[in-house]
Amino acid sequence: MEALKLEWGSVHLEVRKGMGPALVFANSLGTDMRMWNAVLPHLPEDWTCLRMDKRGHGLSDTAPDPYDLTHLAEDLIAAMDHAGLERAVIVGCSVGGLIAQHVALMAPERVTALVLSNTASKLVTASVWRERIAGIRARGMAAMADEILPRWFGPAMMARPEADLWRNLLRRTDPQGYMATCDAISRADVTARLAEISQPALVIGGQHDMSTPPEVVERLAAGLPRADLALFEQSGHLPAIEEPAEFAAMIRGFVERNAT
Repeated sequence: MEALKLEWGSVHLEVRKGMGPALVFANSLGTDMRMWNAVLPHLPEDWTCLRMDKRGHGLSDTAPDPYDLTHLAEDLIAAMDHAGLERAVIVGCSVGGLIAQHVALMAPERVTALVLSNTASKLVTASVWRERIAGIRARGMAAMADEILPRWFGPAMMARPEADLWRNLLRRTDPQGYMATCDAISRADVTARLAEISQPALVIGGQHDMSTPPEVVERLAAGLPRADLALFEQSGHLPAIEEPAEFAAMIRGFVERNAT
């Protein structure tokens, strides 16, 4: 367990140091760094892997003031500085993928390549996020978790007992941190700047993803100058949880081609 003290509070992070390529993992909304737990054992032991809980998630503090995606990207860059990583492959899922795109635009010299899982240059409309925030205020995280989980997972994962554990994690997420991140997502849109992202990118989707359906990730891949596209047939929004070995193999092949 490691902490990085920033102006707004403390970030929980974990670094596995190695001599190989460096990877930085950015989580989805409502999860923490444990979403990558089953992926890391399938990656080479000599690869450096940095994971962190973003603001208001996991063991990180909840920021007292509103923030936007640039602030979340700055947090990730600060974590890289703390870990001594000059450059890295940024692996981001959902809002983590949007954070990765912001890092690539804000500090392109820090990004070797991008793995953009189940994400987009703009995550649905602002009204959808306002409705999500209103629902949490009215009913709380526990009630909303039951509605969100089928948007996360495909049928195969929903039938597994581990799905209940991820529901519990979502229910216990700090509602203020969750809502603040929803608000930040509602104001984020880098669609007009995708052509500026020159690093190689692997764009990943899931056939059962109800949050960023295949056509959404396909549009993202089409908008990036150097993107490969891969789709999981059985997964939903979180293939790193649903099919971790296959997800890791996909990352490994991409990194070995582009960042070694």
